[in-house]
Amino acid sequence: MKKILVLLFAFLFIGFAVPANAIDWTVANQATVAWDAVTQNVDGETFPAGDVILYRLYIKKAGTAGDGTFAGETDALEFTLTFPTEGKWLAGAKAIRKPVADPTEIIESEMIWSDSTDVVYVPVPFGFIYYVRPGKVKGIGPK
Repeated sequence: MKKILVLLFAFLFIGFAVPANAIDWTVANQATVAWDAVTQNVDGETFPAGDVILYRLYIKKAGTAGDGTFAGETDALEFTLTFPTEGKWLAGAKAIRKPVADPTEIIESEMIWSDSTDVVYVPVPFGFIYYVRPGKVKGIGPK
């Protein structure tokens, strides 16, 4: 019985020791992100046939505020991001709707960042770490 209680305590301790909003960091200078298609508006209604849905991608350094830097726009469900400088980076995305009734009108969703703790939008918070590796060792030989 003691062993069971000790094991139960250990599992509970480990479960509470790991923060629920920990970010899964990937080391890369370039990474592809993917997402689910946006097929409804915020009221849950399906878009009329002919509406165009695009996605705008952004990057920003972790710990900074604002909309970040525009990385590109696509109609696909994935996009490759390139990080321009060393550091920890987050990915952001917005859905863009161009209604068939007025294709010059552009309607944007709210931004979602990869470190969001809202599991509906980001099941596992993530980010990227980019550091340039050092050069090769030179002059190696016996002493």
